[in-house]
Amino acid sequence: MKRKKWCSLFLAVVLFLTGCGGKEGGNGKTGSLADGSEEEGLYDIELTEEAIALPLQEGESFLGVQYDSGERIWFIGDEEGQVFCYYENKGERELLLADVPASCRVGYTWYWDKEYFYVHNYNTLIVLRPNGEEAYRLQPEGQIIDVGMTREGEMVVAIHDFSSLAGTLQVLDREDGELSGEYSLSECYGIAEGVESGILLMDAGGVYDLDMESGKKTWYMKWNGTSYRPGMTGGITWAFRMTEEGILEQIKEVGGDFHKESLRKVTLEEMGKTPLVFKVLYANTGLKLLVRKFNQENQEYHVLLQDRGEEYGWDFTERNDMEIATGKGPDLLAENAVSDIYMLAQKGALENLEPYFEQEGMDRAAYHPAAFQSFGRDNGIYGVGYEMRANTLYIKEELTGNNIETLLDNMESYDGQAVFNAQYFYTPNKLLSYFFRLSDDFYGMVDWEGKTCDFSGELWEKILRVVKRYGVTDRNRQWGSIATPVFAGEMLSFAGGDAAAVQEGMVLAGYPTENGMKHWLSVYGVSVNAASAHKEGAWQFIKFLLKEENQRLTEMDSNLPVHEQVLQELAAEKVEMTYYYGNPPVEAEMQEDQIARFWECLDNAEITPYRTEHILEIMTEEAELYFTEDKSIEEISGIIENRVKLYLRELE
Repeated sequence: MKRKKWCSLFLAVVLFLTGCGGKEGGNGKTGSLADGSEEEGLYDIELTEEAIALPLQEGESFLGVQYDSGERIWFIGDEEGQVFCYYENKGERELLLADVPASCRVGYTWYWDKEYFYVHNYNTLIVLRPNGEEAYRLQPEGQIIDVGMTREGEMVVAIHDFSSLAGTLQVLDREDGELSGEYSLSECYGIAEGVESGILLMDAGGVYDLDMESGKKTWYMKWNGTSYRPGMTGGITWAFRMTEEGILEQIKEVGGDFHKESLRKVTLEEMGKTPLVFKVLYANTGLKLLVRKFNQENQEYHVLLQDRGEEYGWDFTERNDMEIATGKGPDLLAENAVSDIYMLAQKGALENLEPYFEQEGMDRAAYHPAAFQSFGRDNGIYGVGYEMRANTLYIKEELTGNNIETLLDNMESYDGQAVFNAQYFYTPNKLLSYFFRLSDDFYGMVDWEGKTCDFSGELWEKILRVVKRYGVTDRNRQWGSIATPVFAGEMLSFAGGDAAAVQEGMVLAGYPTENGMKHWLSVYGVSVNAASAHKEGAWQFIKFLLKEENQRLTEMDSNLPVHEQVLQELAAEKVEMTYYYGNPPVEAEMQEDQIARFWECLDNAEITPYRTEHILEIMTEEAELYFTEDKSIEEISGIIENRVKLYLRELE
């Protein structure tokens, strides 16, 4: 029996034994924070902004800014090719170069180590000697993110690698221009001189000193567990540093305006408000902005976002399962923060929010129906969606059908050499999930009431044969694709994906179901732990998420609001705009048929059935042996039947 299944069974047993089913206040604990003793060092990040006036005179332009021993110095160019350095603390200028090469004057960022000048754009680094002569230039593979100097005086270059979607940090030999050493980076936002040693890095995880020789990290701030993420305020970070007071100070440009952002850790004691713990596997930019706005406006409660961080996803969800099962856990939780939100609802571990809506007099008709999730219970609201998007697939026109049987027949009779989709890596297991994603009873193969199943039919065997033929492997990943996914979120993003798919001869198809082809609706929502001691605060946060003015923030992640009026308004705004698609990008205007397809994706979309997840896992685990030709269809079908029957009996 697989790990996740054991966890779900354990969760069901513990929930039954502890009887945590929705007792008001539970044991007074909200998980990690309720009694103030289980987790230490929790903090949020406070952001303050201050406008900056650039020290430019008429005819001058901004070339860059850096910190030098805590002081900001600005690089300024004029129309005559001169480059100046402006020391902000002293309020003084210094002429650095009298005649800069024309090739370095436009579109380049400057850095100075008091000897050489490092002038770079996205793919070229030019090193100038003190007299302005070019010493050498480099064009490394990938995009140059930043150039900086370590605490020990070594020059380093951060480079984004397009092939791996990651990056490297490399040491630059000043004299000969050789790059050496490759320290792997995650998503990097910039580098600066180290606080204690090495180089100071800001990436998707936080801010830390990196000792490149040993690989040791000294962390100063981490974004997980906070309401901040780099890039959420938009614009470009030109320079940053950690102050002696532990404040991250960065110079940003947004729309041509410069300002200083100061980030500091704020402890629970400093907040002076009641903390609400919100567990979510991954907190996107829009959610962080919403949490930050709530925390600024609400004087009684402060939401602490607790996301996965450096944990493995299954460790995170299993830990949350255990906490909730013992009457603890967070006040608020996202569906993906636990292994089985459906089971939690069935066992009474989630608060019914229907009475809150009634008491508040909120009109449910003002929201998309998918915003209110019952998770299989007959009455009540046990999860509230605050943003959504439809997921769909475009398929070669000659292969489409209006039901699963026609689709499979067309795919089997197709005489071309192709895979389903190599770019999105539709391996056999992923492709198998496509056929069952929106089926509640697996096309009659599973009898939930009778607690039995049958995986011996013709439809099941045909699905396996098609999946084996079109699934992506190392052998066939260079073949052409017959399908491509498109996401119906923010309308301009959808239009770009739609246009690219149509250009490849594909048409809107969707996912097969028992009732024809549908589209898959992803809803990002929040539930309230029935054991929370702060249900009123949790409800205030949910109410805040659904407010009309806040629903517009969903576009930060190309998702859609669940508020119907906001959805209509945002869509209407985008209809008049142009969008880009293809490589190289082509500008296009929205067409009537594209608008129709966008609404088709939303209007004919269904949420994934929650109770099918574990059976689908069993199927993909065991079917792998057929795809690798280690077992026959009959052999793996028998194994799947036995495991599914056991699972169904254990649900009783």
